Amino acid sequence: MRLHNYRTYRKILFSTGFARTLWGSCRNLRADSRGERLPAGPYLAELDVTYRCNLECRMCQRWRDPRREEMTLAEYRTLAAELADLGTHQISIAGGEPLVRLDVFRIIEAFAAKGLSVNLCTNGLLLRKYRREVAASGARCVTVSLDGASPECHDRLRGRPGAFAEVEKGIEALLSSRGPGSPILRVRMTVSGVNASEVGAFYRRWAAVADDVLFQPLHHCADAFYTGMEPEAVNPDPGILEREIEGTPLAGDPYFQSWIEALEDGRGVPERPCYAGVLMARIDPWGNVYPCLEQHVRVGTIRGSGFSAVWNGEAFRRERSRLANGRGCRCWYNNTALIGHYGGLLVAGLRVFGMVNGRSPCREALPAAPGENRALRG
Repeated sequence: MRLHNYRTYRKILFSTGFARTLWGSCRNLRADSRGERLPAGPYLAELDVTYRCNLECRMCQRWRDPRREEMTLAEYRTLAAELADLGTHQISIAGGEPLVRLDVFRIIEAFAAKGLSVNLCTNGLLLRKYRREVAASGARCVTVSLDGASPECHDRLRGRPGAFAEVEKGIEALLSSRGPGSPILRVRMTVSGVNASEVGAFYRRWAAVADDVLFQPLHHCADAFYTGMEPEAVNPDPGILEREIEGTPLAGDPYFQSWIEALEDGRGVPERPCYAGVLMARIDPWGNVYPCLEQHVRVGTIRGSGFSAVWNGEAFRRERSRLANGRGCRCWYNNTALIGHYGGLLVAGLRVFGMVNGRSPCREALPAAPGENRALRG
């Protein structure tokens, strides 16, 4: 669930600007624990560059959104300069399917040119077509989503026959096109009650092929776009998960174990301290800003004002204050984006030096009531 192959991430973790971002994150955590203005920008900004998609996934509703007039390349170039000035390090280019945007590679280049570490999230259907462009784009990481080890399972969840085979060909094509400076490749499976029995086979299929293999729980959040699955299919059987990871490195993964325990206790996804609006932010295709990748509380728009004005604005301050009353979170983004792990390590270090008090993300999350399965608290 975390970094299973640490060595592959060295060029991201120790890249130019990371030390500055690390210091900025510490300052943000310290300021937020005191209810003060944040001195730096988010560690991670997810940019959903489009909701258009060439799949119709059961668990996602973004492909149903009819809106157009997405942010332009010029707007993204302005945003890249702003985020670089604020000390942001990680940029996630996502969607929808970002590769349906004809200018997506120039968007990636705009952020990479500023020294930001770009992760491209894709469903993989267009990887074969754009393998050379992806390899040369300047992205440091490409994350390909596959929702099963078998074509039948993946294609059923993704709503398109033949999708699995096309993604496999795309991954093979990208790997054959990689050279020095090309992005690392991760494959990621969103685990639900529908595909949990394929976790073991999925890991064995990709562990020796990709640079890393990730798993993320599907959770049910009333205000999110991931609500297409019937509630009873969201949480997998913990016994199946335990059986699937037996004999693999996943069996020693602390988050995987806590997830199984939470499922056994009827709590669904484990609760973790949340750093929404402190270490991360999300910007949708039309420039609307949200505190985290999943939360849908809009705090402003960068169109006409810029990101800095929103990040330091009164609406964002009020939302941080509201979130400070319950920083516990049942959102898998805390793990997938490594924000929870990253923030937890920093907070632990700050506590040693007495640099944070007990407010919000710097205190332990309160346990949920039995049977509670909320994706977000507050």
